[in-house]
Amino acid sequence: MIQGLYTIVDNSLTPEYSHLFLAEQFLQGGARILQLRRKGAIPPFEEARQIMALKKKYNFTFIVNDFMDLAREVNADGFHGGRDDPSPEESRKILGPGKIIGYSSHSLEEALEAEKRGADYVALGAIFPTATKGPGHPIQGLERLREVCQQVKIPVVAIGGINRTNVENVIQAGASAVAMISGLTKAKDIAGEVRWYVQHLS
Repeated sequence: MIQGLYTIVDNSLTPEYSHLFLAEQFLQGGARILQLRRKGAIPPFEEARQIMALKKKYNFTFIVNDFMDLAREVNADGFHGGRDDPSPEESRKILGPGKIIGYSSHSLEEALEAEKRGADYVALGAIFPTATKGPGHPIQGLERLREVCQQVKIPVVAIGGINRTNVENVIQAGASAVAMISGLTKAKDIAGEVRWYVQHLS
């Protein structure tokens, strides 16, 4: 079930940390959903294997962003794609019926189309301005989030600029889960910050 805190293992803003370090910090804080996200042409095979190995110690759902072949090779729990990736139904054919398929959307139309084509959840962003997406990325805002949450039946993951000061508004708008990168990876105590959100979103 995609609900609560949805952590994203992405060190693009904190290159001093490895993906494995971030994943362990998230899990120590009580995270139950991890997505490995690394933009670029080279699939992060080693990082994905290292994170999968953490399943021996922690109970969590592991989703791979963008790299379908990687998700299949390491037997991840799911795949998260977007408009440049295979469609949700194609993804399910490749990975199998038991896997979680997520899809990034930037409008109500895209969210409804992803739901129609078999996505298990949609991510909507950026809700607020965020350094991760850059200045040209459209800002959705709380009203658009509320509209999407009201019209799609699958879980909506809100992402982009979410922090302690606005997370309650995001949940009240109807989001099933909240995803963060800089809000967690830039914290002085990453595991402690994750723990705060886990407790407030449970």
